[in-house]
Amino acid sequence: MALIDQVQQVCDRLANNGWRELLLQHGLDITAANLTAELGKILPNINRNLPGFTDFADEGNRAIAPGSPARSLLYHALASATVVTGTQGNELTAFPTLAEIDAVENYVYGVQPPSLTELRVKANYGPLAIAVFASEYRPASDTPHQKHADLCFSRTGVARVGTAEALYDGKHRGFLPFVEDDSQAMRVIPSRYSAYIAVIRRGDRPGYKPMRVRDGDDRRLFWFPLHKLFSGNECIRNFNLTLNLEANHLNEKLRRIHLQLQSQGYDTGWSEPDISNPPFIFTEGIAEFSQNPDDGMGTLTPIVHPLLVEAAEYQGKPLTYQVPANYGLTLSSSLLIPADNEARRAPEYVHARHQVLPNGAVSDLNERPDVASIVAQGGYNALHYLDFTADGWIEALCPELAIQIPRRVPAYSLVSAPDYFPTCDQRQLMDWWEQSVPEAVRNSIWRIPPETLADERMPPNLALTEADFRPEDTTVTAIVSLPGEPFVKQRPLDRFILNRQSYLPDAAAGIYAPGWDVSFDRTDEGLDFLAAYGLGSPFPEDSKLCAALSAFWPAVSPDAARTFEPMRSWPTVSPLTDAEIGQTGELPWDGVPGPRLVQLPDRQVVEYEAIDHVDYVTNALQGKFTLALTGQVDVREYEARVLTMAYVYHALGIEEEKYFPPGQSEAQDAEAFGRIVNEKSKWGVLSFREVTPTETELQEAQTFTGQRLRGKIYRFEMYRHGNITTPEDVRKRWVEIRERVTLFVDGLRVLMKRDSGVWESKNVRG
Repeated sequence: MALIDQVQQVCDRLANNGWRELLLQHGLDITAANLTAELGKILPNINRNLPGFTDFADEGNRAIAPGSPARSLLYHALASATVVTGTQGNELTAFPTLAEIDAVENYVYGVQPPSLTELRVKANYGPLAIAVFASEYRPASDTPHQKHADLCFSRTGVARVGTAEALYDGKHRGFLPFVEDDSQAMRVIPSRYSAYIAVIRRGDRPGYKPMRVRDGDDRRLFWFPLHKLFSGNECIRNFNLTLNLEANHLNEKLRRIHLQLQSQGYDTGWSEPDISNPPFIFTEGIAEFSQNPDDGMGTLTPIVHPLLVEAAEYQGKPLTYQVPANYGLTLSSSLLIPADNEARRAPEYVHARHQVLPNGAVSDLNERPDVASIVAQGGYNALHYLDFTADGWIEALCPELAIQIPRRVPAYSLVSAPDYFPTCDQRQLMDWWEQSVPEAVRNSIWRIPPETLADERMPPNLALTEADFRPEDTTVTAIVSLPGEPFVKQRPLDRFILNRQSYLPDAAAGIYAPGWDVSFDRTDEGLDFLAAYGLGSPFPEDSKLCAALSAFWPAVSPDAARTFEPMRSWPTVSPLTDAEIGQTGELPWDGVPGPRLVQLPDRQVVEYEAIDHVDYVTNALQGKFTLALTGQVDVREYEARVLTMAYVYHALGIEEEKYFPPGQSEAQDAEAFGRIVNEKSKWGVLSFREVTPTETELQEAQTFTGQRLRGKIYRFEMYRHGNITTPEDVRKRWVEIRERVTLFVDGLRVLMKRDSGVWESKNVRG
């Protein structure tokens, strides 16, 4: 079918659902008898004051601008997640599918198909390749150039595992993980890929700059898309193309565990050739391209599994490994495989708490009082568990161009763990942290900056030898746009909170140590590269420790520090609410109920689930994880929590300016950070929730102090803790309360009362 006929079908379906009337406001009639002429004519009266069109490119003056999606009004209307209302402000009654957006996008590139020579001239005869990109149409504020709404590209895509089928939300032009009426289920999140003829350029060329330019980008090489490829005779003049995308993924966590422990002289019970067989290493059951016609081409979708993890089997039997005897390396009760100068040759944390006895019975070591010591001592067989995360590559095959453009550049594909804050982008947090947070506060929140995966500059997994990844390809996670033109006018910039989950790498966390979405390894020559096999085995083993070590972990991920007994140097940074950790209601995000007050004969204590005995793998096997509540938190709410938590510590007397005076060296700042987090760690968050202005206790505080809080108001109940003891239930911990403080906080003021004292008011210092 000709491209214009596909576009005609799209227009016919949407016209009577409010789209004809909406686009007529711009002078475009999508029911015109001669649609080709209508789409190509000049539109002199585009109304950019209509909702969703304020950031449509100022240079756009047609429904379809050949080769330029961002200047094509019809494409913008269909692809932009901000176009949701019709002429009277009512919501449009139907929205385009991915396949329909794809059809219009192909028409943008195919209405006047270029020749290969014209593309070479457009690239100024720079090196060309057939490259695969993940792409997403975004509002102006979320693009590299921030001039107007545009398609954004990265050669890395981040799909996410789940327990239910993907569901595309046409209104929001994206995917979300929620399953209606099933709070414990989570949908897989796909990533979309396309093939382009691309040119390689340094990051300092006019019109060729990536998002969030990094030091050294002027010397680095980036692939920039020039022209989209698709099958048929309308893509490149004088060619009838056949385009196919192929996906390959690999999970080799179990194999890496055995190789690394054996390299240290330990007998794990398995060796070659067994550890080169599934499930030690596997490629099936991870992800594949959707066959749903509405999804169009290139929608990579993780395979749905009933649970996020499952017990491994080999040769028809449960797969176990021998936990190294007298190993002694653990963090909490997880087996720790140390890094090689920060590089992860194998999963950093390995589950080892389900012992398999000689008779085949499974003993849950979490029930034992000395579980961490048992794991450290080792010398027993433990069950292996699988997750279905992986990394791999997406490559494009186009035989008709194999001679003219022989270089093929694959995309790096990550199939990662679920994101419990699906609409909070890491980049937005990073921008806020860099630009808005007061310096003294910024220095005291995280040990390392909250960088995104798009900020990393290292090649993709070089251990994937069939992928043709190259050591010099250090910009694979960068985000770019089509090459820019000079003198592009600035459209208004608004910060939209889009109700969809992005699959581009600026929504994912950086590598940190080891990482949430990906880690890194190192070649024998000393070159670092991204690799998924350095993450936990299975991934919930990582999740618990990352969530608990909040002051180190600057990712947009759950801060579980207040869920477990207090730990030195790990204070709460971004608190979860009482409901989100199950203190109230029945939906703790991780299946672990939060702390509660216990009245003893002589005193009150706070009772926690002991971190050494909490088992996220068991909770995953029981389907206890949920993002029903955390998934409602947007980035503004996340930022507010981080900042108000910092204000609470300041009100408690932990004043950042005393630790970070002007003129300190980096070494002095690092030492000061250690001291301030130790002081913060003396305080636990007993309760945290948002309150309404009518709350009796808040009104009492305002009346006594003569101060009124406004806007979003949080109530914190903090306590200074003392001794930690173990009650009869060895899986619990009791923590002594030495002092309690109640605080109400908005963005300007703190009202606080210590124990049974009186209310006092303190200004927030920015």
